[in-house]
Amino acid sequence: MSIIICAVAFAVFFGSICFLLLLIVLMVDSVARGHDLSTSKRATDGIIKIISEHKNARIFYDLGCARGALAIRIQKKFPAIKVRAIDNDPIRIFFARTRALILRRNIDFIKKNIFDVDLRDADVVYTYLWYDIMPPLQEKLEKELKTGAIVITNTSKFPAWKPIKIIVTYPKKTNTPDFETLFVYQKQ
Repeated sequence: MSIIICAVAFAVFFGSICFLLLLIVLMVDSVARGHDLSTSKRATDGIIKIISEHKNARIFYDLGCARGALAIRIQKKFPAIKVRAIDNDPIRIFFARTRALILRRNIDFIKKNIFDVDLRDADVVYTYLWYDIMPPLQEKLEKELKTGAIVITNTSKFPAWKPIKIIVTYPKKTNTPDFETLFVYQKQ
């Protein structure tokens, strides 16, 4: 009996140490690598509504997917849509792939710089990235996206594009006026 108690105590201790190390890795990654905000449930609901309105959507890109939470939700809601999630951080991609494996979601998690990804086949593109990335990303999307493709940005917007729709997910005032506001664009 005491051997069983010792084994259980060791398993709990070892599991706690592993969990603590995992948290430390995630915290260091977030601090060292910067922006790692998850898309909120309200914003996700808005994205799902937008995709639902575009019946011809077959390929969805999540640029800067972090740990893959949104990509997994989109694939669950739209199993017929091919989801490709891109991030340049190997730790985030590792956790995203692990999560998708556990949840049995078929998603292409790709460790790559978003500017090195060919987006010509995209029907819907989503980003929740820093403001300074938006001008070069806009230029890339103008060159690569097919006519009719939808682009959804969260909080940050493109400097020269006019959104076809704006969805305010948090109507209360915050220090950031566009916090969790979805800007929807369509390639002309």
